[in-house]
Amino acid sequence: MCEHYDLIYYYHGKQYCPPSYNWGPGVKDHYKILFIHEGKGSYHINGHTYELKKGQGFMVFPNIICHMMADELEPWVYSWIAFQGSSVERLLEQVQLSVDNPYFTFAPANWFDPWMDQLAEAEALEKNSGLIVHSLLYRLFSEWIDMLTGPNQLGYMPKAKDEYVRKAVEYIKMNYYTKISITELANRIGIDRIYFSSLFKEIEQLSPQMYLLHYRMDKACDLMNNQQLSVSDISHSVGYTDPLLFSKMFKKVKGVSPSHFRKKLI
Repeated sequence: MCEHYDLIYYYHGKQYCPPSYNWGPGVKDHYKILFIHEGKGSYHINGHTYELKKGQGFMVFPNIICHMMADELEPWVYSWIAFQGSSVERLLEQVQLSVDNPYFTFAPANWFDPWMDQLAEAEALEKNSGLIVHSLLYRLFSEWIDMLTGPNQLGYMPKAKDEYVRKAVEYIKMNYYTKISITELANRIGIDRIYFSSLFKEIEQLSPQMYLLHYRMDKACDLMNNQQLSVSDISHSVGYTDPLLFSKMFKKVKGVSPSHFRKKLI
């Protein structure tokens, strides 16, 4: 049986702090994770001061007085996500975070950026925004906990090559009908675009662009069985706004035009 978790998204943000910028002492009525992208600063909570820097992060706990201050010479840049829920303490126990141990080392400083982008995109949607935002929060927690409980918890250990590719393939399969750029895909999984392309081709024997193309055309073939869909409908369903371009790409991959392929099915 799957374990049930209760998490409630509040808000998120990012701040480029000026030198010696400080917040507090003060309290929040919710939890807040802060990820440090650049620079350094200090975090004071429960009678202790922690000097933190890029690649680390810290927790703000509800109703606990805390104080944070950016460094005078290298002020930090951090992102945050705020949330609440009856399961938070249980989740934080998994990564040994508490008021007595409120900081952590997470991953490359750009790991959190794709999550911020996705949260912003979800909040801008007119429909189902809340559902999507909360699904992202659960996924973020899952990946974050997975990182902190990995074999090198005190410092970042690069993921296995196939893990990067697995995440890219998973994203393609969930979003093939949208506009996907390889740069965006590399950013989402947190590695350099050129390295990502080389790594993807090494493991999948196809470039990311060709993998996406083949996946779209395979999906198009599946849709050809639905006689209620026109070729133009199928084109839009797999991410092409131009049916002529779709037909050209389909023939490139399958060797025949979409209409000829459909006739052979019938």
